[in-house]
Amino acid sequence: MSRAHDAPLVVRPRRRLLRDGLLAIGLVLIVLGAPLLLTVPNGNGPVVIAAAGVVVVLCVIGVLDFARAAITITEGELVKRAFLTPPFRVPLDRIESVHVLEVYPSGTTRSVPQLLALSAEGERLFRMRGQFWTRNAIDQVAEATKAVVIRSDEPLTQKEFHDQWQQAAYWYENRPVLAAAGFTGAVVVAAAIVYGMLVLADAPLNGA
Repeated sequence: MSRAHDAPLVVRPRRRLLRDGLLAIGLVLIVLGAPLLLTVPNGNGPVVIAAAGVVVVLCVIGVLDFARAAITITEGELVKRAFLTPPFRVPLDRIESVHVLEVYPSGTTRSVPQLLALSAEGERLFRMRGQFWTRNAIDQVAEATKAVVIRSDEPLTQKEFHDQWQQAAYWYENRPVLAAAGFTGAVVVAAAIVYGMLVLADAPLNGA
């Protein structure tokens, strides 16, 4: 039997992700940029404004890309387009089973839903995590695939989830070295930004 649909289903990521991200970027711009614009005596104001303008342009690009992020199911096919990644397609006939379960994200005590769609060979076809998708969106996609939906109400830890579904992990998950490198890189970038701001402000860097 065909799994095509009479009408397309479209679900989108949590909108608060965009709001929170823009709020964080805005606060950083205000905290770092405003003091420089008000106190810089060396004529570097245009540089600060230009740097802020670049950040604003990047934010606009990010907002436009986030607006296109969605999962669409229509004509026997699922199309998933995530933030800043190219879309990929999954024929519905390849989806053998859909598992909907509760998982505790690392460092939290509140479980979130996850969806894992598998082929007949046990291959992960796509996944939805409650941090990015609402419970309603996950339930809608699970039913719209027309595959066998297996639900589990017993929450799993992150480790238990990956032990049970080893094929579910993305390339960056369960890699502590990669996580440490990413954290170190973020600290270095933040330090470089602060240092650059101090240089623009002609602040003494040697304790004098």
